[in-house]
Amino acid sequence: MAAEWLYFNGVNASRGEYAHEPLSADELARLILGEQPSPDRVDPDPEQRAALRERHLADTSGAFRVKEGVDPTDLAQAGWAVIFPATIDAAPIREALSELLTWRQAQAGSRYRECIGAQGYRPGESKVAFLRRQGAATSGPVDPDRFPYYLLLVGSPEEIPFRFQYQLDVQYAVGRIHFATLDEYAAYARSVVAAERDGVALARKIVFAGVQHPDDMATARSLQGLVQPLAADLAGHPQRGEWSVTTITGAEATKDRLSQLLHHEPPALLFTASHGVEFDPIDSRQMAHQGAILCADWPGPRAWQSRAIPPQFYLSADDIAGSTSLHGAFIFQFACFGAGCPREDDFPHLSGSRTAIAERPFVAALPQRVLGLPRGGALAYIGHVERAWTFSFSDVRGGRQIETFSSTLRRLLFAGTPVGYALEFFNERYAELATVLTEDIENARWGVPPDPIELSTRWTEHNDARSYIILGDPAARMCRQRAPEARDMTPRMIMTSSPSPPAPSPAPMPSGEAPSPAPMPSGAAPSPPPPAPSPAPVPSGAAPPPSIVQPAVPVPAGSLPPETPVIPVALPDAGASFGLFGNKPAEAMQKLSATLQEFGERLAMTLQQVITDAAHLEVETYVAEAPETINYRQGNFAGASLRAVTRMSLDGDTQVLVPVGDDGVDERLWAIHVSMVQQAQANRAEMVRAIAAAAAGLLSALQGK
Repeated sequence: MAAEWLYFNGVNASRGEYAHEPLSADELARLILGEQPSPDRVDPDPEQRAALRERHLADTSGAFRVKEGVDPTDLAQAGWAVIFPATIDAAPIREALSELLTWRQAQAGSRYRECIGAQGYRPGESKVAFLRRQGAATSGPVDPDRFPYYLLLVGSPEEIPFRFQYQLDVQYAVGRIHFATLDEYAAYARSVVAAERDGVALARKIVFAGVQHPDDMATARSLQGLVQPLAADLAGHPQRGEWSVTTITGAEATKDRLSQLLHHEPPALLFTASHGVEFDPIDSRQMAHQGAILCADWPGPRAWQSRAIPPQFYLSADDIAGSTSLHGAFIFQFACFGAGCPREDDFPHLSGSRTAIAERPFVAALPQRVLGLPRGGALAYIGHVERAWTFSFSDVRGGRQIETFSSTLRRLLFAGTPVGYALEFFNERYAELATVLTEDIENARWGVPPDPIELSTRWTEHNDARSYIILGDPAARMCRQRAPEARDMTPRMIMTSSPSPPAPSPAPMPSGEAPSPAPMPSGAAPSPPPPAPSPAPVPSGAAPPPSIVQPAVPVPAGSLPPETPVIPVALPDAGASFGLFGNKPAEAMQKLSATLQEFGERLAMTLQQVITDAAHLEVETYVAEAPETINYRQGNFAGASLRAVTRMSLDGDTQVLVPVGDDGVDERLWAIHVSMVQQAQANRAEMVRAIAAAAAGLLSALQGK
């Protein structure tokens, strides 16, 4: 009977086949119990088993997650803390997160805590040992006066293990962030603060994307047993209010459709159910693509016939453009390895031994990408560490059990609570199932074996509930929606003109006039207002590379490389020496020639960079309700809306993104945008002409003309 089989949501993309073949309930029950049934099969840590049992008893008795009289949704009462690894110099990362830390400190007041340096997480430390060092209770309801309820871990799972996160999450609301660069830490901090302070532009839209491949029972079950009933439950709920619910299912859930959704019409919540791609440890794609969403483009196991799966079939971090804005969004991914990957198999019962599945544990790249977007990222990403299980929403007898998922989403969306508090339903389920499982295994030790179907169901549900984690701040919540910017955009306009990345082989700059501005689509453009006076052209160099955060390596304070200063170069005044010349005329001429030579080389390099940049022109026009809240001077437009784009190259290729409203093309905005394009073209042409003239004059001087 098909319903008595367990299917795994995971495909090995290195080999193009299921990562694990389906198991019967009887076979899984034998693996769970082993030759000598032991509670260690549930959790090897007796303190953790005791904490789970206490949590379950508290839940069944109606006890609170925090002590009596404390509102868990109010940071001033519940508190907030950030935890860094004790083994690294966390000062640079703390500085990058300073905007978020300052914001949370203002909200939490005296119940704000920073665990950094010696107070941070120490290698090999258990939850109990860590909490004792902090002066907090190791079980029972949280007392925020002793230690805050919301905890943000900052670091890789090498520095702060996933297991420590699981343990803390039984008692606290826990999230994690880990990025490769300081810029991404800073971008995430800005996104959270801007969303909570100013609101977000995202519509109140929920999108459920459920993939189903041909000849694939796992995705058939996740679509029919999770996505469709969950979408129907939320759509018909009396608290839904202004929220709309949309589904993208089956063959429609292609990579292109999901990519278009994220780049052009992002919802406030995206819920996906699919296979997560996984890779052999020797596959070079593992770190970058493990846990990516396998889309409907893959034709299924039978048609594909065990060949390596190419990136065109799955949505990974590489497919999320840097210009994408997901500001304020939340993403829930049901798939294997969607949130991260441990170094060793978390479920050795299935293979008979604990084997390495990765060189080191890591946070998945896709959530890192969507959280750290420079123009505004998602606020939180809920996903799986290790594999996902179909029994988490449908037992072996085919019964649906989506209430844990539904309650979590309703609390997050309709009640507007912090995501860490919303996910407590999974922690309650985890504690309940761990307690019952322990009893089942203890009974089996004394000759009273449990029903194999019930045991298999509980064990897989338990593993599934435990392995969901939050990537992002656990105190982040669905923020209020801002009014549409287009209602009164003229006095609140923010505009920027910046060159695109240089082409591999830029064409030489032609002489003569600059290219014509972008034509007005669908008819003649309105007459643009006269351009403002052009500012003095200032050629800019390439932006410095992002600072790389090395994982799990102690960094002495102050050892990060300082920013390289920019030294202005100018021709010397002919009437002054200032120690440049010696006493002899020949020496003076020699030094003058050397100085001119050096200046010529620098000018040539500058000219080459300017011409490379000038090969492409990009003008973007943004609008914002409150320009003073936008950090546009640093090139960060999080919180503003991109309304028009013109891209030009010297070969004449032009791309135009036109603002359209309910009444057609927004002519007022387009006229301003065209004016900016004309001004940018004039500035570019004048800049190149001025530097070329200077170079020609210098060449004549060096040649003695």
